[in-house]
Amino acid sequence: MEAADQKVKRLRTELLNGLSSGVIADLVDEMQGAGVINTSECEEILQANATTKNKARGLIDTVSRKGAAASEKFIESLNGADKELCRKLDLSLVKTDASANVPKQTSMTSADDGSVPTTCTPPAPGIPMPDEWLTLCTQQDYDAISQKTGEVYKTMPKQSRIRLALLINNIEFEKPEMKRKGAEVDEEQMQKLLNGLGYQVEKHNNLTAEGMKQAMVAFSNRKEHMESDSTFVVLMSHGLRDKICGKLHAESKEDTFHIDNVFDTLNNKNCKGLRGKPKVVIIQACRGTNLGHVYVSDSGAPEPFADYEEEGPFYPVHKESDFICFCSSTPENVSLRHIQNGSIFIQKLVEVMRQNACKYDIEELFFKVQQSFLSFTKQLPVKERGTLMKKFYLFPGM
Repeated sequence: MEAADQKVKRLRTELLNGLSSGVIADLVDEMQGAGVINTSECEEILQANATTKNKARGLIDTVSRKGAAASEKFIESLNGADKELCRKLDLSLVKTDASANVPKQTSMTSADDGSVPTTCTPPAPGIPMPDEWLTLCTQQDYDAISQKTGEVYKTMPKQSRIRLALLINNIEFEKPEMKRKGAEVDEEQMQKLLNGLGYQVEKHNNLTAEGMKQAMVAFSNRKEHMESDSTFVVLMSHGLRDKICGKLHAESKEDTFHIDNVFDTLNNKNCKGLRGKPKVVIIQACRGTNLGHVYVSDSGAPEPFADYEEEGPFYPVHKESDFICFCSSTPENVSLRHIQNGSIFIQKLVEVMRQNACKYDIEELFFKVQQSFLSFTKQLPVKERGTLMKKFYLFPGM
């Protein structure tokens, strides 16, 4: 039987080309936690090497020099961090007596305590709607785009990945006059789109600020992220300048969820499973109150009934890499929602993505949504401080 250290050395080139920056960071953490490498070696690998390939080289060479037991621990950790790469390299773990010399590492992953009711809608086998509703990516386009590994985020094979999305939609509030009429249409359309793109949608409705916080933390701790290549977070509610309103919010008492919590909870430190993977945040809410009297503001004080209503404002702050946030309006301006057809932003976003996600990356899709508002001067969606390091393609059907 081939020793683990010899196997790692034999596959060195393939590992150098296959390890992503996020996986390397995970492996370094686990190797340090297991006592395979020390703090100075950890710093040497991550800080002294500028490129991903050099970091991988430093990690692989350091571990393989330490013998079979260290290499077995490396293979075990790699099977947990990147199952697809291990399958491709036939790098399965066969335990030997050498494993006894490496201490076991305790999992730091928290479980969902069940305090927030959850509805999770998995994608049906294949595409859960007529093909003409969602234009699928052709094999030719997929092959041409996906081979640009230095420019495009890696897409995991459909049969082995588990994509998750979080959707929070507050419709009903403690004050009946604050009901977001038409928001159920937005929810239905976004869920249909995300399911079609291969995401299991974890859905929450009418949460308090504390409930939203609990939902975000529980979502970040889901183990399925380790087997995912990306995620979506969709938030729809009333809002203030930098906060999203919970169902108890009113002028007399604040019940708000700070938008920074989204980025803090899913950053590279707190969400291990999504390190180095694209995280798309979509927020349907106003960012101001500047519009005429025929619109109703969702920022707290109800105004006369009209066919359109406004959503409350917010402002997100990105702290980590691989994020992109698409907001329904520019700062200080409203975001309009039809009381029967849903919000204009979500309508146009779904329309653009279902027709064009087959061949354009996420930033180009967002640009097309912005272009669709050229003749609608009351509102303009905006991308906020995107930190995507590569192009993110959704490849529907792949």
